[in-house]
Amino acid sequence: MADEKNTLLEVENLKKHFPVKRGVFGTSLETVKAVDGVSFYIKKGETLGLVGESGSGKTTLGRMILRAIEPTEGKINYRINGDQWIEFSSLKGKQVREFRKHAQMIFQDPYSSLN
Repeated sequence: MADEKNTLLEVENLKKHFPVKRGVFGTSLETVKAVDGVSFYIKKGETLGLVGESGSGKTTLGRMILRAIEPTEGKINYRINGDQWIEFSSLKGKQVREFRKHAQMIFQDPYSSLN
């Protein structure tokens, strides 16, 4: 875990694997690794821009950070009250909604941003 007082969010070895169901009985034969081992931290005042090909896991990563979907593995920690770290998976209902007031995903329209 990052020790710097300015670190607000830390993601450690985050993974999301989706089972691929096939056949009449919906047997899971394989998995799609949408996000596989992502780690980073964001300091106070910073903005993270995530760039990648379509289908590379950008939206899945954002949804896990905002707890719209649960990760397969890994940790999401964020700092509250200056020096108290909270593991995001431990938050419930109202606490998750409060966190979401301070974090957001902004989708960029590629047709208006690229010349």
